[in-house]
Amino acid sequence: MPHWSVATTDLPLPTVPCPGADPELERFGRLAAGHLGAPVALVSVLTDTEQLILGAVGLPPDLEAARRLPLTHALCLEVVRREEAVVVPDARDDPALAAHGAVTDLDVVAYVGCPLRDDEGKVVGALCAIDTAARAWTDEQVAYLADLAAACTSELRLRGERERARRTQRVATEAHRHGRLLLTMAEAFTAATTVAEVTRAVSRVAAIGLGATMSGVALLDADGHGLTYTSMDAFDGHGVEALRHAALTDDRPVAHVARTRVPLYFRDHTALVRRFPGMAGIDAGRDRPLPDGGRAVLPLVSRGRLLGVLTLGWPVPRDFRQENREVKAALAGYTAQALERALLLDQRRDVARTLQDAMLTALPQPDRFRLAASYLPAAQEDQVGGDWYDGLVLPDGDLVAVVGDVTGHDMDAAARMGQLRSTLRAFAWDRPDGAPSSWLARLDRADAGLGMGTVASALVARCAPLGTAADGTPGGTPGGVRVTWSNAGHPAPVLVRPGAGGRLLDPGSDLLLGVDPARDRRDHATDLRPGDTLLLYTDGLVERRDVALPHALERLAREAGRLADREPDRLVRELTAALVDGRPADDVAVLAVRVQAPDRR
Repeated sequence: MPHWSVATTDLPLPTVPCPGADPELERFGRLAAGHLGAPVALVSVLTDTEQLILGAVGLPPDLEAARRLPLTHALCLEVVRREEAVVVPDARDDPALAAHGAVTDLDVVAYVGCPLRDDEGKVVGALCAIDTAARAWTDEQVAYLADLAAACTSELRLRGERERARRTQRVATEAHRHGRLLLTMAEAFTAATTVAEVTRAVSRVAAIGLGATMSGVALLDADGHGLTYTSMDAFDGHGVEALRHAALTDDRPVAHVARTRVPLYFRDHTALVRRFPGMAGIDAGRDRPLPDGGRAVLPLVSRGRLLGVLTLGWPVPRDFRQENREVKAALAGYTAQALERALLLDQRRDVARTLQDAMLTALPQPDRFRLAASYLPAAQEDQVGGDWYDGLVLPDGDLVAVVGDVTGHDMDAAARMGQLRSTLRAFAWDRPDGAPSSWLARLDRADAGLGMGTVASALVARCAPLGTAADGTPGGTPGGVRVTWSNAGHPAPVLVRPGAGGRLLDPGSDLLLGVDPARDRRDHATDLRPGDTLLLYTDGLVERRDVALPHALERLAREAGRLADREPDRLVRELTAALVDGRPADDVAVLAVRVQAPDRR
């Protein structure tokens, strides 16, 4: 049997094997060659530029390795063009084929090929038998080859279906992974309320979801002229500080992305340095080089405003396909939104703290008294609430101590609290000869008459050294103090006496402010000795859902008595820590007034 061989060494055969070569299709070649008695049989499909040989029998070594032929040497192109079987007993006698490359260069003489069709019936290749000698192909041989070609077509279609199914599965898997990653991103950033929490969430998502071992968030400086990294996770080592800040005019990836708002992707660090040569000098200052892996530098933009730049790094080179870039863009989008929220909350917290500081002014420290206070808000976002404390020295030297509680735990409650607090201070200063009940009554009427409409509890106490009180009562304990108070629906004060513990001063309370300004209000009085402490507080210190109020008040008195010898500032601090476990459910304000012994000099 003659052997097919390449007749010229000028034929440009590729050295890369055909990626579609399949042992299963070799079987069709063997069946065709065996039944037709041909030395060569091929299962081939055409591309726009070449013939791919998927199954073959009888190829010479060079073609066996390449499994590709240029279209100039592809006789199956005639089958594709004609869309029917091509039968050639002797190509040398066929004017249309005598000069064909397969005839002149590959010694093809006799040829018979039947069409292979795709799912739409289009002819894409041929199953053919080849001989290097002239021969007459019988009708039975052509019919057999046509049947075999039909079976081969079915196999190719089945393989196509399988490949489409695999592609669909890959797309579905990638979509599922993409969806889970987006969900992970959303969940990771939901609870982030500070810039530090956002950068930690970025690092976690980048590591778990994207495999990035390095991440850094650079925020735009307040002047808009530079960027400063707030986090540089894994960008460690001596010399890393040189990377922390960048001017927008620098020839660095982070500055370029900030200027253009267009992301940059680098297969490896070498490519990055090739694009930005100035980075080589910064790298030279490090005690150990960065890994030569992939880099992504992404703008952080929210509602058209540039907030900063996100840098991600991988330990090995990385090719960024389009779907990968979309995931990185999604991470940058989530990061930008979370950063904008965190920055706004930071600004709000700054405003709230300024507001609270303005309302909770420094306490006076007159000679006969030592005052200390503690304030703990329930609203962690604003750090303000409706509870307040106050201390005021009247023109005659008496001390006024106040605690109050406006409904709410936000900036609105704090604003309404400020109105009541300032109004009460003005009434007490304007009528220094008045009793606490008169000041609260005037405040209640003003609350209604001025349209403030605020419901609040408050307790006002006036502390006067005995013999100089407003009612002129003389005598009493040497160095003692007469305390007169009025209670508008507020928790009762506690008297803390060294050696005697703490006890509740609870003769009852009157109606809340803002309910019925016509109702009468009462005053109550008791005497304090030097060393005694009057403790005023808001209900957040004692009220618990799982503890009955009488039990909570008993514990308050007991804990306050245990701390009777503490200095006032330590007393309020340790008492709050003992009764409030972690973040309070309600605002907490505590005010301690310690009676000092008179100066005998």
